[in-house]
Amino acid sequence: MRHNLTRDEEAVSAAVATVLLFGGVLSIIGLMMVSMMPVIEEMEGAVERHDMSAQMTLLAQQTSSLSERGMPGDSTHATLIPVDGNLVWDSLRGGMWYSATWQEDMTLRARGALDFDDTVEIRHPESRVEAVCITDLRQGPDRPYYYTVEAVLDRVAFTVTPGLAMPLGPIDVSLTVNGEEVQTRALRVDDIGSFDVTSIGTAVITSSHALTVMGETGANGATYVLPNAPEPSDKRGHAWSFPVSTGTSAIHVLSDTANQIHLTVDDETVIHYALPSGYARTAVSFTHEVSVTQPTIVHVSTSSPSRLLLKTDTSSDDGLTAWPSDTGMYLGHAFTPPNMAGTLRLANPGEGIVTVTWRGGGISVASGEVEHVTWPPAVDEGAATLDADGDLFVTWAADNTLSTTDEQPGLTLIPADDTGGLSGGLFTYMNEDNTTAEEFHLRLAGYTSSWNVTGATNATGTFLAQNDATSMAASLGTTSLRVESGHPLRLLRSGGNHGLYQILHDGAERCTSVGTQASGWVTTDLPWERMGGRGEVDIQNAWIEGRHPSSVSLDVIGGDGVATHASIGTVWAFHLSRLAYQFQSSINGMEVAFSGGAVVTNHPEFKPYVVVPPSDRGGPGPRFAATVPSLHPTADSSSGAGELELDIELVHRMSLASAPAYEVRRGWSEPYGTAIADNAGIGLESSEDWTVYPGRLDLLTDYVGWVPDPSYGTAEAVWHTNGQAIEFTLQLASLDVTTREVML
Repeated sequence: MRHNLTRDEEAVSAAVATVLLFGGVLSIIGLMMVSMMPVIEEMEGAVERHDMSAQMTLLAQQTSSLSERGMPGDSTHATLIPVDGNLVWDSLRGGMWYSATWQEDMTLRARGALDFDDTVEIRHPESRVEAVCITDLRQGPDRPYYYTVEAVLDRVAFTVTPGLAMPLGPIDVSLTVNGEEVQTRALRVDDIGSFDVTSIGTAVITSSHALTVMGETGANGATYVLPNAPEPSDKRGHAWSFPVSTGTSAIHVLSDTANQIHLTVDDETVIHYALPSGYARTAVSFTHEVSVTQPTIVHVSTSSPSRLLLKTDTSSDDGLTAWPSDTGMYLGHAFTPPNMAGTLRLANPGEGIVTVTWRGGGISVASGEVEHVTWPPAVDEGAATLDADGDLFVTWAADNTLSTTDEQPGLTLIPADDTGGLSGGLFTYMNEDNTTAEEFHLRLAGYTSSWNVTGATNATGTFLAQNDATSMAASLGTTSLRVESGHPLRLLRSGGNHGLYQILHDGAERCTSVGTQASGWVTTDLPWERMGGRGEVDIQNAWIEGRHPSSVSLDVIGGDGVATHASIGTVWAFHLSRLAYQFQSSINGMEVAFSGGAVVTNHPEFKPYVVVPPSDRGGPGPRFAATVPSLHPTADSSSGAGELELDIELVHRMSLASAPAYEVRRGWSEPYGTAIADNAGIGLESSEDWTVYPGRLDLLTDYVGWVPDPSYGTAEAVWHTNGQAIEFTLQLASLDVTTREVML
């Protein structure tokens, strides 16, 4: 049998070949699977991207409609169903901005307003930039307004500042002393509230909505009242809502043209008309007395852009107020002071003599000196306009018998010499009063500041967030207050036993001096705490407490060819929460995001793509209007991979601008800024001028619309109208979003 054993070589070879063939097939299949997985994953990613893009497109349409046409309390509902990714809210990486210029042949650009540091860059090469005034817009849920009440006040009266659309529910208002809440109010629109603050020291009013707050000492006074929605170009307006005390108060309205005035008191509206006098260099004035038996709210609306003075207790001569120039800044060449019996205090902070003229009169004011003029002129020919050949400050006092050694009892904020606004780094005040005890109240308008006072009073100090105010006597003579380093200050002057002034919220009009002209970028302070590198919780807390702005309006002050301090342009920068659907395809980090009304994605391969551009309205002609939907999740909102329901409610809508502009720009945070700018200018493909002369806006005559800024690597677009003035309207809609997971 041993000799019968044989080896079949062919069978062995066949078996080995079969095994090798099977292994080879498996290897080929494995290689095919490896090479096919990215394709499969990419196809899955494409499905997720297109599915969520469609859902967010519907969300964008609903949000845009609610933002533009909704009323407070109106809401919309949306459901988002993820495929395999996660839905998350991101409050730190979403942002966009608009800018507009108010002077012809001038440009304005800004950058760095949303990067959480303490500086911002501006670019305006056409004229000298004197100052930058920045206001915190306080946008987002749980970001209240704070109003600091000085210890010199006896009481404060306040009402809700109306907007385009107001909240239906009550406004929560509280008074805090030394960090302890001592009084609260639930305030509705057209309600009046007040706090007695006698002998309690410095206090803070906290409100869930913007207020018009009047600080009072004694029984009467006078103050310039800001409109509910001041135009950024000159700070005039068409509507006012403010509280008045018991007794008789005078309301004085000034405009350049004929005016129709609607006056509403205790739900009764009376219409008045103010007509021009026909004389040159005169304005239109209107005065009306209101008598009430209890504190109430007065609503005033006008057909022409106007300014308003409030004088309480008309039987008294107490009260004074700083009066703005025709540019809206307090330092200027042309003024239209109240056409009411009183005295004008003309202060010259410059180094040369300034000559002031008006119809039928004039006077010269020496450098660093003050002159008093009985006002109005003896001949009543309308509201006379002051014209000066240099920079001046004007203060109106109710007493028309003041001499050069008398000062009017009252309260008023002292404008800054360097910025022309109600805060700054240099203040000069001459006290000529030998009878009235006057005081200065210094307060920090920022995060830190080192200062010194020289002249009639000498002092030095350093303000920090925890120690941000002091008071001192205003001695006879000239007193100069200068910030040596750090952020601007506010200076309140008090004298006598009576006075009245409007209190701005703590984040309003923080003005920093620039004083330079440059063709490139100029860096200026953002007078808030630096938050770069902090976590989201810290930043959210800083937004709530006002230590860092949640969104800002930035007003650039410079020369307009006549005045040295005029508003050149304004930038509005918004931190907007992003709702992002995060998924992975062949690579990680893919998303479809919704922010500011736009739907964007970086799929595939991190290439920015615009699914839905931000909504705006252009034309016919040189017109542009936009409403920015500011969505913010509530504290109890959910996120994750499950099916989510979104309840979106319009809280309020506010007007930011409605005025002729000469250049309008829009920018967006990267990585989608450049893609949005390019997408907005897609109509340029049909322009022959742009084809022949790419990048030449001055030669583009056959196209109206968005044009990507010709600069290299910019994320901005310019609204091009062939050099015509743009009827520009910008609104901001505040939307609260509650997201909750659907329980199956």
